[in-house]
Amino acid sequence: MEYKKKLLIKYSLEFIVIVVGISVTFWIDEWNRNRLEDIQHIKDIKSIIDDLEFDSVTIDRVNSSLEIGDFKSKKIIELIEIKQQNKISYEEYYKSIIDLGFLYSYETFFMTDATYKSLISNGRINMFPEDIHSMMNKYYEAIAKRIYDNNQIVDNISLQYYNYYHPFSMLYANENLNNSVVSDRRFGVTGSGEFSEKSMERFYRFFKNQKIKEIYLGVEFYSNTINLRNRINLYTQRIKEVNSERNKISESIREYLKQLEN
Repeated sequence: MEYKKKLLIKYSLEFIVIVVGISVTFWIDEWNRNRLEDIQHIKDIKSIIDDLEFDSVTIDRVNSSLEIGDFKSKKIIELIEIKQQNKISYEEYYKSIIDLGFLYSYETFFMTDATYKSLISNGRINMFPEDIHSMMNKYYEAIAKRIYDNNQIVDNISLQYYNYYHPFSMLYANENLNNSVVSDRRFGVTGSGEFSEKSMERFYRFFKNQKIKEIYLGVEFYSNTINLRNRINLYTQRIKEVNSERNKISESIREYLKQLEN
């Protein structure tokens, strides 16, 4: 009996040691997994912050383009109205149009959403607090859809305007590409010079063409320039909405990061 009792104690102790060892191993694995998840979560937060910062830079660039577009389209509307009142000659009119150059570069905004899409695909989005998760969904889904729809409208109206109602813009862009006078990101041009005499001669000949003259003295040039300016201002409002949401989510995520790091 004494021998059996010793064996029972021995095996019981061994069993307890094995159970405790397995439990400790599981606990260590769980602790390490949670630690790695926390480290990854911090990286995800910082990546989202970086993406939002890049969005801010893009928004600033788009706003700069919109400001120039609003200013120049307003100027050309005023110029058309002055010509309609016969207060200037046709030569003064088209030379002023040449001086204004390209009215609006129609730069559009696209969100930097690689991190968000990754979080959605791997499920790590669920590690974020519900309120931040909700803001991210709104920004990267609803707001993105709205701004992308407006991007398409801006692109279509601008291209139609330059191709059909203000064709000098295409000649101006081509000559700018040859002369590198005005900075233009669309063509990789860095402005650092002046238009050549040959370019200026091309500009003048262009406007002296009878069909071109009819376009620039016609009501469609006037009405579609107004339409372009209206779209520029509508798009400006959409960009303001995007930036407002971007600021909200950026502030919330930065505050959340501070809480985790303290």
